[in-house]
Amino acid sequence: MDKLHSDPSLLVCPDFTSEHYRASHAPFVSVTTTEEQAAESLRLVWVATNNDLCTQWRQQLAKEAHLRTEQAQAAKAEAACLCQLRQTEEETARADERKKNRFKHTDILMCPCPDTNEEEAFVSEFAVRKIDKGHFVELYYWMNTGLEEALFSYSTRDDEGLI
Repeated sequence: MDKLHSDPSLLVCPDFTSEHYRASHAPFVSVTTTEEQAAESLRLVWVATNNDLCTQWRQQLAKEAHLRTEQAQAAKAEAACLCQLRQTEEETARADERKKNRFKHTDILMCPCPDTNEEEAFVSEFAVRKIDKGHFVELYYWMNTGLEEALFSYSTRDDEGLI
């Protein structure tokens, strides 16, 4: 079935009784058939052929509409697939970024501030003098055990003991 390029229902049936179509209906004229009957036979054939072409045109339009619908659905499915693929790539890139910069993306929890020590920390005089001179001081003097020892040690509380 050939594809039709125009709507056959818009065509007008030609007048087969005119001089222009005399050669077309001349072979149908005989002793039993007149020119009017031959022209009417040609008109009936033309109408039947035109009706078949109109049916073919409607089928062709329906088929094209169905193909356009399928193409639109395929394009929509492809767009959804591409969107899903793009989201997956973005999530993968985000996960890789989190892996590379683990500390940059660490969640900061909203915790209450730790209770501050109401009493001032009493550091040993030995550690303070070493800091004043710019020397190395072991971490022990700043830990809880070192601070407790400095608080309970009598030698550091006596101001005249270090003079």
